[in-house]
Amino acid sequence: MLGAGNEPTLRCVTRTPSQTIPAEERQVNLLLALRNTAAGMTAAEVVSTVSGYDWRGGEAARRMFERDKGVLRDLGITITTAGQGEESRYSIAEDDYALPDVTLTAQEAAAVALAASAWRSGELTATARHALTKIRAVIDDDPRQDALVDLTADLAGEEISTLLATAVDERRVVSFDYASASSGTTRARIVEPHRLRMSGGAWYLDALDRSADALRTFRLARVAGGVSLVSGPDAFTPPEYGEPDAHEAVLAVAPGRALHLRNQAQAITAGDGPRRAGAPEGWDVLTVLYTDRFAFAGSLAALADAVMVLGPQQLRGDVVAHLTGAAALDPHETEGR
Repeated sequence: MLGAGNEPTLRCVTRTPSQTIPAEERQVNLLLALRNTAAGMTAAEVVSTVSGYDWRGGEAARRMFERDKGVLRDLGITITTAGQGEESRYSIAEDDYALPDVTLTAQEAAAVALAASAWRSGELTATARHALTKIRAVIDDDPRQDALVDLTADLAGEEISTLLATAVDERRVVSFDYASASSGTTRARIVEPHRLRMSGGAWYLDALDRSADALRTFRLARVAGGVSLVSGPDAFTPPEYGEPDAHEAVLAVAPGRALHLRNQAQAITAGDGPRRAGAPEGWDVLTVLYTDRFAFAGSLAALADAVMVLGPQQLRGDVVAHLTGAAALDPHETEGR
């Protein structure tokens, strides 16, 4: 939608003052808002229109805006200020923060894929799949492109059918043959596919089994053969799934690194304070909550040079497993195989 002077008009999401969203989501909202304004926005306009701030304003909302500006600037994003005091207007010019065209080798893309496959929620969302498709599009002419494992595969080699992923997005009923873990028998299932998620290193489908008229969870490794479409789009409405239990991780983080983990942290012990056993000198110690251990381990593995898991030990082992899987993509280790 265009406003006066053909300037994009921001839409404000109506919400009660008590509603909150993750800090990183609010900061992305701020970035997009400041990018899409030619005249700039005052602090009052930001607080009242950008999702994530208390639209009633107040000192707390202003301080939150100041902190978020600092986070964006720490990430290397230039925020331009015009005017003074309450009339100061803030904006972000695309040329000041946009990256040039990116070309990745197969090994680089595989490393990105390893992290992306362990999305924080543990679910393979449409946004994640579209982003990973773009990653494939920027791989240069590398003879080892096959090293880029299917971005819908976990480390156990289980893959997600593209047709099944599309059916989840478009709410289409599907059928497939499934081998029961309890009986060992294989029979046809007709299901309403609700969501795909990773847990414990394996991909699962949460769905309504129409023959049993009950919610079921199917491990994709037990799907025999292909998946077939049974209906057109919008054939059902998926239910709301509750949030899984949260677990606590203790992480040592290098100074100035892993800003998203710092935003999520329940507690931070500065590196210049008492040293925590096992933590490198000068590193901060963070307490962070996570739900899917394997998925969280994948995101930590992508930050291996800046993050060390101090506990729990099981999470530390999962990170090592991810790094071992990534090391297998090293061309020096795969030559001659």
